[in-house]
Amino acid sequence: MNLDNWVNIAREIGCIDEHGQESSSSDKAREAIEILLGKDFLKEAVRYYVSGGAGSELLRGVLWQLHPYSSMEECYRIFKTEEDVQTKRDAVELLRVVADRRALKWVPEFLAHEDQGIQNWGIGVIDQLIFSELCDGDEVSSIIQAAKQHENEHVREKAEYILSMVVANEERDNVLQAHYESKNA
Repeated sequence: MNLDNWVNIAREIGCIDEHGQESSSSDKAREAIEILLGKDFLKEAVRYYVSGGAGSELLRGVLWQLHPYSSMEECYRIFKTEEDVQTKRDAVELLRVVADRRALKWVPEFLAHEDQGIQNWGIGVIDQLIFSELCDGDEVSSIIQAAKQHENEHVREKAEYILSMVVANEERDNVLQAHYESKNA
């Protein structure tokens, strides 16, 4: 690999600004890995996982670590275009662990789907995002409120559980903030 490619990648993902200032983060590093691996490769990885090929659980774990947007998009594409409901379920199930906040926009569609399995995995996306602290309660509040009224009992129960996690996270954050402020007063 030509090391000059790092400059191009850094510019592409916004790690070098117009003034030459550099920055990075874990999220930006994952974006760079997505570019290095190739978006087509990561979309193919989703299709391989959904097909249940040997080694698919390892593949799932790798995608879980990277949270590549191209894989999120492929999960959503499969959900939208596949006829087989089990394939749709498998795609939403994978999205549950591959997702970050960029996938929130699709969750209402999963919850509105006629299949309870898709509904269950759909609310699981929110559960995983909150549990992993990849989004906060404000970002999912409207989805949680709708899910609390859902016809699917599992979705309603999971919404209540997620809400309790959000409250617990906020309480923990408040305690930590108060402790920090008392140490720095």
